[in-house]
Amino acid sequence: MECPRCDHGVAYVQFPNLRDMEQAAAEGNPEAIQDLPKKREWIKRMEVRMNRFWSNHLHDLDQLPELEGESLEFTWDIAVHVDDENENEDYQIIKIGQREVWRELAFWDNILRFNEIKDLLKRKYGTRFKSLTPTDGSLDFLTGDHYFKVQTLSWT
Repeated sequence: MECPRCDHGVAYVQFPNLRDMEQAAAEGNPEAIQDLPKKREWIKRMEVRMNRFWSNHLHDLDQLPELEGESLEFTWDIAVHVDDENENEDYQIIKIGQREVWRELAFWDNILRFNEIKDLLKRKYGTRFKSLTPTDGSLDFLTGDHYFKVQTLSWT
């Protein structure tokens, strides 16, 4: 839980991890016994998704296209539940004007990735880079459950 005025954490709820659930199931807890297969399946799906991200994420300047123009102003957008090979996925999309420059899997509450991509854009385009600005539609996804984090974002 966060303070409604400053967004600082005042209380935390810790949900059971896999080990906790396995132990509870082994001790005969009916809820843990019922939920354990779903938890294992969720973990498996997240591992597959993370592997997809790591194999396709922006990490090298050569992955970015050559762009013309003296002043490059990029936008950070989100496409939620885009069908990709029969799977619903969320993507963060970097654009310049209407041109898509980069697309990769998106994650909730991911300001860290915003800053990583901004730094890559700055390194690739040098002084021509002017900004990476999140669209209004991407802010919730970008800041997650901590909307006050938007105050920590720098577009330039």
